[in-house]
Amino acid sequence: MNAQLPRSKAAKRLALLEKFSPVLAVLVAMAVASIALIIIGKNPLVVYGTMFYFAFGRMDSIANILYKATPLIFAGIACAVGFRVGLFNIGVEGQYLIGVLCAASVGFAVKGLPVYIHLPLTILAGAAGGALWALVPIWLKLKRGVHEVITTIMLNHTAFLFVQFLVAGPLMDKTQVIGPAGGGFGSLRARTPALLPTARMPDLHGTLEKIGINFPAGSVNWFLILALLAAVGLWYLLWKTPFGLELRAVGHNPKAAETAGIRSNAVIFRTFLLSGAVAGLAGLSDLLGYFGYLDIDFPRNFGFTGIAVALVGRNGAVGIVLASVLFGFLSRGGMGILIIEKVPMETYYILQGLIILCIVMASEVIRRYARAQQKKEEASANA
Repeated sequence: MNAQLPRSKAAKRLALLEKFSPVLAVLVAMAVASIALIIIGKNPLVVYGTMFYFAFGRMDSIANILYKATPLIFAGIACAVGFRVGLFNIGVEGQYLIGVLCAASVGFAVKGLPVYIHLPLTILAGAAGGALWALVPIWLKLKRGVHEVITTIMLNHTAFLFVQFLVAGPLMDKTQVIGPAGGGFGSLRARTPALLPTARMPDLHGTLEKIGINFPAGSVNWFLILALLAAVGLWYLLWKTPFGLELRAVGHNPKAAETAGIRSNAVIFRTFLLSGAVAGLAGLSDLLGYFGYLDIDFPRNFGFTGIAVALVGRNGAVGIVLASVLFGFLSRGGMGILIIEKVPMETYYILQGLIILCIVMASEVIRRYARAQQKKEEASANA
């Protein structure tokens, strides 16, 4: 009995540390960023107050935060799935670009379908494109032993150039109106044809208005709901399914999983394809809900920010959603302090980098603490 009590206290202490470490890391990052603000002659309390007021004091700003958080939830889930099985999927950036390309192609090229078929087909095309782009690095890893970080980084750039080639070449919309009336300045814009209305994602304006939430029209679309459902799906997959158990076992110790009868390579292969499929959905909120076409200036860097979201959210469903909202808040709040307080936008990037650094440091401290506690308990049990 006496040997069991300290172990229970240590487990509770460790669980508490893991739960609140992201919050502590954010507070530490804000404190360190305050030094940079003081150096440039700004009051940190005023700057942070402006950030919160600008981000949460207006309905259009809240809508903007949720809009920015939507693709980050998908990107964060894609990275977290890979992390859970011990893989570092840096290729989310390329996978979502290929997903957007496939979805755009189905959106404007497939005609004559009703919306209840065309829209799901377009979304599935995006997921299939992301999974297809993830197939190459995972095949090279399992068959040739090539590390996924190297191949995914190379394929990110390949995907960007491939999309640029198609959008500015074979897939470019040649029917655009040239001149001020068409929004151009004497030359065609490098973009695909507009997606058909049956492939567009409706916004949430009307639905939210019925429950008293008055977001601007066109600001938040139904992909926000899909992103939240994807987070719930991540939780269910990891903790309520046999595949989730296998995934966590392989991520914890592949050799021990093999001993237990789990085919580690098969689990790794399916997990990486799942990561790519979710990554293929990251850009669809912008494509289907806002722009309605794919051009060479399509929003980027969701993949790299998704890595930070997964780290801050500790690869958990709730944590990823909260971390995505946090990064959406930092982006919107950074715009506010730029406009109101004349603080350079680089402050936002400093704060974002410090948060990631503090999260990584906190994770390492907790890991070492857990290892020390485990050794202490083993020594106590042996005694």
